[in-house]
Amino acid sequence: MNSTESILKQQKARSWLALRKKIQLYIGFAALWVTVSYLISVYVLHFSDIVTFFSCLNITLFMILSSLVLYSGLNEVFARHNKQIDKLKQSEETLLSVLNGSQLGFWDWHLTRNEVKRNATWAEMLGFHFKEINETTQQWSDFVHPQDREAACASIEAALKGITSEHQLMYRMKTKSGAYKWILDRARVVERDEYGNAVRMSGTHTDVDALKKTEQALQASEQRFRGIFENAAVGIAQVNSEGSFQLVNTTFCHITGYSHDELMYNIKYFQAITHPDDLGQDIHLFKQLMNGTLKQYELEKRYLCKDGSIAWVNLSVAALLDEQGSISSISSVQDITQQKSLQTELEYRAHIDFLTEIANRRYFIELAERELARTRRYQQSLALIMLDLDFFKRVNDEYGHKAGDKVLQMFSSILRNTFRAVDVIGRLGGEEFAVLLPQTDLDGAVELAQRLQENINCTDMRVERAVCLRITVSMGIAVLTEQDTTIEQLLNKADKRLYQAKTLGRNRIVALV
Repeated sequence: MNSTESILKQQKARSWLALRKKIQLYIGFAALWVTVSYLISVYVLHFSDIVTFFSCLNITLFMILSSLVLYSGLNEVFARHNKQIDKLKQSEETLLSVLNGSQLGFWDWHLTRNEVKRNATWAEMLGFHFKEINETTQQWSDFVHPQDREAACASIEAALKGITSEHQLMYRMKTKSGAYKWILDRARVVERDEYGNAVRMSGTHTDVDALKKTEQALQASEQRFRGIFENAAVGIAQVNSEGSFQLVNTTFCHITGYSHDELMYNIKYFQAITHPDDLGQDIHLFKQLMNGTLKQYELEKRYLCKDGSIAWVNLSVAALLDEQGSISSISSVQDITQQKSLQTELEYRAHIDFLTEIANRRYFIELAERELARTRRYQQSLALIMLDLDFFKRVNDEYGHKAGDKVLQMFSSILRNTFRAVDVIGRLGGEEFAVLLPQTDLDGAVELAQRLQENINCTDMRVERAVCLRITVSMGIAVLTEQDTTIEQLLNKADKRLYQAKTLGRNRIVALV
């Protein structure tokens, strides 16, 4: 490669420069040697034959010394030079292997000759054949997206001037099809002249188009989320490793009901305003954040507000590390009290019959199955009463559905007042109801049914100002046996006895088949 040849030339030049310095040193030393020897011969010894001898000896020593010095210098220089050549060849082979295996586009820019060379991968990355790129008259800037061109030029210029150690930037480049592709461009100045000016710069292109587009999709999604999040009432609080408030914003104060000074100087710690039922989990996660086990965590928790109310919040916490190495946390606090109330209300409505405010059929079955499992586990008794309002259709036909709804509501109220808190009351549909009686045998169930019958008989149901109705109820009772494995089986048994009660004339209780 051209870059390797240039490096070898530079190394060779430096080696010969070192040799020249050694030779210069040697010549100076030899001249000094001859001069001193001559002065000693003339002014000290005064003998011509001795001078002759000394001169011969001097020449001999000079030749021996010069031979040794030259040999040593040349041997050292060329040995070092050969080692450097071997290392450079190995580096070149390694670089070629890496470039070929990593699908990197390589480019080499010689500034003084304004010459740019690229490899085949560089061309293929943009959809060109290698020959097309070699023969093109287009400049690098022609490929760069107009919106990215200024930033790319500035980054390269900074590296050329030595302001930065390298040029590294993601930008878009135009492909052969006319579309743009995201490229990661990384380069360094590999050669400078004696004045420090850049002579050559080499770099690589990495195809990051798929990665960048995925990143952009994620960023767009995050921006949408952030837009919604930032337009909501979001509190911010920073606390140190002990949980002491370092910073709170106005929205956080509004959420908790405390002023800035009260939180910072009176309350001081987030633990003091966290609901006791949520404190354990919050502290556990906070400790993991502080010791580095977690980088961030999210938590739904409750704050104890100044006015005694409870504020539900969605807490998003991340660790912060300052320049001194001290760790703290920054929390994003979103008030979700209304959402929680709505969620509770929706869950309630999913379980409770809207008209009568008692459990609907699905929720009744769910609660009954739990009670059945508990009864089996502790080997206790369990009874079930099915109820049906007698001739309820006549109420709707004669007085309208509004009057019928009032009758159902008043009947449900009687049920709640008659039965125990542990009993499970449900509306199965229309005018049909059921009551599950835990820890109750047949006699106990009959007694409760009779009490209900008495309460109904003595209750006037006023559906309009001038209309007061009396209703009756038919009831069927079933008791859990070893053969009953599901609530549906128990309901079927009670339903058969309810049907028998209606057949026998209504307004009665049937507990035995």
